[in-house]
Amino acid sequence: MAHRAFGRLIWRTFTPLFWCLLVLYLAHRVLVWNQIPRPAWVRFYLDDLLCLPIILTVALFLMRFFFGARVRLSKYQIGFAVLYVALVFEVILPLFMPRYTGDFFDVLLYAGGGWFFYFFLNK
Repeated sequence: MAHRAFGRLIWRTFTPLFWCLLVLYLAHRVLVWNQIPRPAWVRFYLDDLLCLPIILTVALFLMRFFFGARVRLSKYQIGFAVLYVALVFEVILPLFMPRYTGDFFDVLLYAGGGWFFYFFLNK
């Protein structure tokens, strides 16, 4: 039975562009873990820009597993994801954890990541 479920996975959802974004994100995390100095804009904003294209591509992969290969995320679903991530990481978490700070520019980067996903990865 497991072979049937595996056959329903739409691996082409993970395009070369997605893999480039994922490698860029992981390379940045390696720099962070090794405490290698980075420019301020990379240190503060790169992860915010990359998070939604990566998260939404994985969500699209799962949606295609359950609902078929032709599924695409709508503008409303992507907008909801942008709003959700922005509210959690820029409004709610800064209230309870000093590690997080609310930054409006981060919200713009989340929106930019959602826009990038919609036009380039949501095929």
